[in-house]
Amino acid sequence: GSYSASAKTVDPPYTLPSHMSLVTGLKPENHGTYINTWIPQIGYTKHETIFTVANKHGINTSMFVGKDKLNFIAVPDSIDKLEVIEYSPDSVETITESFIKYIDDNIGIILVHFPEPDIPGHKKGWMSPTYLDAVKRVDTEIGKIIGTLKSKDLYDNTLIIITSDHGGKGKNHKGDDPLVTTIPWLAVGKGIKENYIIKDNVYIYDTAPTVLKALELPIPKDIDGSVVEEIFMN
Repeated sequence: GSYSASAKTVDPPYTLPSHMSLVTGLKPENHGTYINTWIPQIGYTKHETIFTVANKHGINTSMFVGKDKLNFIAVPDSIDKLEVIEYSPDSVETITESFIKYIDDNIGIILVHFPEPDIPGHKKGWMSPTYLDAVKRVDTEIGKIIGTLKSKDLYDNTLIIITSDHGGKGKNHKGDDPLVTTIPWLAVGKGIKENYIIKDNVYIYDTAPTVLKALELPIPKDIDGSVVEEIFMN
């Protein structure tokens, strides 16, 4: 597909602020989420997300995630299927299994979130052997997801975007360090250029408008993200 090895996440480069930018197309200064914890009493984001937009247009939505803080972006009545899988040594595989059990002809928008390699990074360090093993495990699970889409004849009509919420250095991901803020961003699917290196800068908040364009859904006004236009064949 089309890819960038030098895309950028946001500041602060933490899971919840980054995922908020991923699904809203907004920078933290505009979506207002800086903490990395979901406090149920606060409720849910009040901003439009790819899920709220899709839901309004009758498109199925689902999330399979490995951290409960991502409940914050699962606005009630905007997610048809939500599974939060508590972290365990087997949670990466469990997330994939949940996806495979659920998938049918009506894909809509699905967010699959793996808690690895982040958790091994915090425990043993980014780029440690344990971390790299976790990367391989996640790669295997992505392969299973793609294999399932192909076996159900869904792959050719599906846009897949693979990215990360942040990088890491040592055992943390803090500050404006390229090792922390640089992320991969890959897109493959119908109408996407093949074997193409993206030339423009890509930011995590460009993901939301790009997904909405692919689904021919309206893009909320006044967001910070832009459609990554150059990945599309037309």
